[in-house]
Amino acid sequence: MFGATFLYRALEKLAEESGEAKDRLLTFDSQLKDFKIFESFIANTENERKLVEESFVGREGLIKFIENIERVGGEGGVDVRVESANLAPGQKNSWPSFRLETSGNFSSVFRFPLLLENLPYEISFEEINITKSGDLKEPWNAVYAIKLLSYEF
Repeated sequence: MFGATFLYRALEKLAEESGEAKDRLLTFDSQLKDFKIFESFIANTENERKLVEESFVGREGLIKFIENIERVGGEGGVDVRVESANLAPGQKNSWPSFRLETSGNFSSVFRFPLLLENLPYEISFEEINITKSGDLKEPWNAVYAIKLLSYEF
């Protein structure tokens, strides 16, 4: 009788430990499934995350930003010159500003701000001044003052 009671309690303890182990296993399985879902989400949103990351410009990305402005201008049929760039060093929350000069035919000069808005950056136009020049080859000039709002401080 004593042996049966001992055996019964030992089996009861093993059943309890087995239940706890089963609960831990189910928890780990659930965590593994959650991890795989999260891992899949990260892989599936890689392109979107890259677009978001590229839309913010740090100090090292300003050259690429300017090159993109010049590229878009060339593709849009205007000559673009960065007249000035003010990075406002040391001033927190003071966005870099640029003064751009363009020249070309009227439709190209007029369309240039639309092309800038389609770049993956957040910019603000502070000034747009379009004037007719006396040049027959490139009869229109424009000056644009822009701020780069998607700048990482």
